[in-house]
Amino acid sequence: MLRRTVCSMLVLFAATAHAQIRRQPQNINNTDPDYWVGLSLGYMEGVTLSDEQTGALWNFGYSTQLRATVEKTFSRGATVGLAAGFSSVPLNYQSGQMFSSDCGSCRADAEIDQYTAFVRIGGGTGFHGLYQFEGGVTQFTNFREHDSGNRLDPANGSYDGTLGFGGGIAYGLSRTSDIYITEMLDFVFHRQNADIQQQAPRFFTFRGGFRFGF
Repeated sequence: MLRRTVCSMLVLFAATAHAQIRRQPQNINNTDPDYWVGLSLGYMEGVTLSDEQTGALWNFGYSTQLRATVEKTFSRGATVGLAAGFSSVPLNYQSGQMFSSDCGSCRADAEIDQYTAFVRIGGGTGFHGLYQFEGGVTQFTNFREHDSGNRLDPANGSYDGTLGFGGGIAYGLSRTSDIYITEMLDFVFHRQNADIQQQAPRFFTFRGGFRFGF
């Protein structure tokens, strides 16, 4: 008799608890913010490439990249977003046969701008991995001689198709903020001098940043 009473009480308690849980509103802490904004600083590895338009050879050195992002959550721990990255890069500039310049071969500076759309996977509080895939355009522009500041061609470079992927580790400080470290590999499909057989330039970027959700 006692066993039957206890079992009946347990069944009644379980049914009551289940009904209460179903009536409770969804816990907002189990959902990600709808939108994210972020800022990061990247360390870009140097790369050498030629330019079909001018015949010049660009030997880029190491540089830093400032990058801003805005993202939209489409699933738990996954977002789609837009990014804009800007860097001022030192380089050794060698004029090509098709190009007349007082520089010839000189130290120079240029801007590398990147505009991409990306998918980011990985989220939550505490430590977690993350993966990113991106596609967009890269522009090499504003070439100038380092010492004199004289402009070098091309004045406004073309927008070159760009594809990249990478991953890293992040730490969720809260539901609406995290910090992260990633390494990205980008392929830039720049039209190079036909006399120089080269693969698509590859940019390695080591990046650290933070995001805030709202």
